[in-house]
This record gives sequence, structure tokens and C-alpha cells, in this order.
Amino acid sequence: MPGKILGLDISPDSVAAVRVKGGLKGHHVTACAHVMIEEAGGVEEALQGVVEQVGAEADSCISSIPGEHGSYRNLRMPFKDKKKIRQTLVFELESMVPFRVEDLLVDFTVTEISDQSEILAASVRRAYISEYLTQLQTLGLDPEVVDIRGLSTVSWLLRQEGTPDSGLFLEIGPKRSTMILYLAGRIALVRTLPASSGPVVQAVSNKTGNGHAVAGPADQIEFYLRSFCTEVQNTLHAFGCQVARPVHPERVFITGSGAFYPDTESLLSHFLDLPVERIDLATDPRIQMDENIARVWNPALMDNALALAVREAKQDLGFNFRKDEFVVKREYFGHKKEIQRIGAFLIVILSLLCLDLGIDYHFLKKRNKILDQEITEVFIQTLPDVKRIVDPVQQMEVRINEIRKSTPSLPGVRANTQVLDLLSDISTRLPESAGVHMTRIVVDPDGVRVKGETDTFNTVDTIKKGLE
Repeated sequence: MPGKILGLDISPDSVAAVRVKGGLKGHHVTACAHVMIEEAGGVEEALQGVVEQVGAEADSCISSIPGEHGSYRNLRMPFKDKKKIRQTLVFELESMVPFRVEDLLVDFTVTEISDQSEILAASVRRAYISEYLTQLQTLGLDPEVVDIRGLSTVSWLLRQEGTPDSGLFLEIGPKRSTMILYLAGRIALVRTLPASSGPVVQAVSNKTGNGHAVAGPADQIEFYLRSFCTEVQNTLHAFGCQVARPVHPERVFITGSGAFYPDTESLLSHFLDLPVERIDLATDPRIQMDENIARVWNPALMDNALALAVREAKQDLGFNFRKDEFVVKREYFGHKKEIQRIGAFLIVILSLLCLDLGIDYHFLKKRNKILDQEITEVFIQTLPDVKRIVDPVQQMEVRINEIRKSTPSLPGVRANTQVLDLLSDISTRLPESAGVHMTRIVVDPDGVRVKGETDTFNTVDTIKKGLE
């Protein structure tokens, strides 16, 4: 997606925003900001803070909502066509959600296609989306996409080389944590888990200016992470029973403020018995940022916002709740700057094209004039008696035809006989036994003169008799 893109990530405890400039070679980060909601005095104040830092001017905005505002169901549908799934999904969910389906916005992503389609459906209350969009629009923001937190980050992971086909994403926050499971390159499970207000939160709140946490009570942190991993394993086990197949992620990817604690990576790897890796989108070679941005960049707090900004427009791994009455209205005549920029670009292209055609015409005309002069010179040299030259090519053709008609017949043959026919006639009249080498033959209206060499005078006499 070209142009300036703003990624806005709203979590239960903070707001992060990243603005990038997109191009054919990738994305360039031009601004970033992160504000804690509690420190700012509320969500509106935090939003206002990040907008003041990064600016609201952007060609497009992509945002996310906290995962706890969504309800997730893994379903199996008896058909593969997405249009049919979309038409019947609301009725399928009617008995599974605690709200009226008329009050919900529903979207889905396909997790597996075989004889039937396995899908992950997500639903959000319309009233929440309405309030959410109103809050953003008062600040001059109107997102084209409203996704669930973390899904864009997982989509980015799946586009990277070396990412395993199956993995687990954990965003560890001080109030809630999000786990996203993907299998065979498709998102299969989304769950939000409550976080106890314990030692990890304390470690995060005590983090130093360089982004590293000050060591807190290690035994309490270990106890919390062990409990957290137990809940993650129980959730994976329950999901495996639901889909009737074993679930074995190959690697765990972590982010969020809980990842600040230095031992989080090793403890999670020990409790889950899986390799654990911290995420940092700044390592993507298609994402560049200036030194002043890199100095304040904090991957644990800003990666989700950056993933939204570099989200691929046609991907089908996430959700979008800008639909029904909240669908984005395209203002084809509202983007004056874009229209002016495109118009100027087209004018430049047309000007260059006209210039190229003009140059080609000039040189072709010059070349044609030179050829006409050369033809006229050849005509004058060939027919110096012609004084009036109108069309030298046609006049030359007329004179050639006149010469052909006035040419007398060759001796002893018809007028339409060719020289090759005459040579063939001579050849047939020579005895086969005569060894003769022709060195010269002259054909003119007066006769045919032949000169050659042979072995004996007897052979000469034989040839003369054959040609008499």
C-alpha cells in the first residue's frame, strides 16, 4: 500500500502509533509514539498524546482493538465458497454468543479447506465499534481497517523467511495477555488471558530508560510465568480436543511489556518446552527507520502498531470490522492532493511521449528527404535526357518497360526466350563425351559468341557440328 500509512494500536493499558511511508521497495518509518493510558489520564488523553507526536495526516489509517472485546469461535461449515459462509455464519453463531446477533459485527478467516471449511469467526458488539470510531474521528482519524490486536503481527511473521509453519504468538501485557495460534500458515486460535497484577507488572513499571527491566522478586515472577504457561498449555490442549487432532507449535514468539523482564524468554522456553524468540519488526530488511527513530524505538511496545502500518491490503489472515453501517465510504473526489499529484504525473508522461514522437518524426522526415535526393541523383545519372522530373521512381519504371518492349529478339529464338534457356539449349547440343570448359559467352542481337578450352581439335570439330 503506497503513501503515508498510520498504524494505531490500542491495548488495555497503552496506545501506540507508528507512521510509515510506503513504496515499491518497502516501508520507511517516519514517526512513532507510545503513551500509557493511566499516566495520560484516560484513553482519549492517550490518543490525543500519540496524535500530537506522530500527526494525524496520513493517506490511510489501520487500527486494532483489544482482543477481549471480541468473541471467537472455531466452526466447521459444509461448503467452501466464502460468500456462502458469510451469508450463513450469523445464523450459525446465533446459539453460541450471549448477545443478539443483530447487535454484533461478524467476520471470519479460513483455517483449513478440505471437503468442508474450518473457520475462525470473530464477533464484536456494534455499539463498541460505533463508540470506538467516534472517539477516533473526533481526532481526525478514520481507519480503513479495524482488526484484532496481534493478528497483523502474526501475519508479518508468516511473511518472513524461516518462520515455521506452526507457531504460537504471545503478547504479554500487565493487565491482559493475548495468545494466537497459527497452524499450516493460517491463524487458527485467538484467546485473551487475564494477567495477575503481580511481579511482572512491577518489573515492567520499574523498567529503566534503556528499555530493560529492573530485577524484581525472581521467585514471584517465576511463579507467575509458570501459571501463565500452564494456562496456555491448557488452552492448547482444549483446542486440540475440539478439533480432534494434536496441536504442536514449533516455536513461540513473544512481545509486549511482559517481555521486558530479562529472564522471560528462558523461563517461557523452560515451562513450555519450546524455543522462544522475541519479535522485532525493525529487523525486517523491507522496513527502514532513521537514527532518531531507532533511538526511541521499543519493539515490545510498538511492533503491533508497525505491523498494522505495513499490513498487506489483500491478506486474508486477519479481520476487518469496518463493515455494514461502518463500511468506509470512498470519496473519489475528496483527495485533492492525490488527484493533483496523479494529474501532474500524467502530464509529464504525455509531454515526454509527445517529445519522443516529435523527435522520431523529425529524423524520419530528414532521412526521407536524403533518400529522395539520392533517388533523383541516380535518375539524372541514368537518364540525363529527361529534363522534367516529377516522380523519378515512376518515370524510371516507365522507361525500363519501354526499353524491354523495344529490345529485339535474340537470334534463332523467340522474343520471350531467356538467356538461361539459350544456355540450356547450347548445353544439350554438345556431345556428352566432349570435355569442354567455357570461359566466355556473349549474347547480343547479332549473334552468340562462345569461347572455351578443350583437349583436341577433333573435339572442337564435334562441338562445331553440334552447334551448326
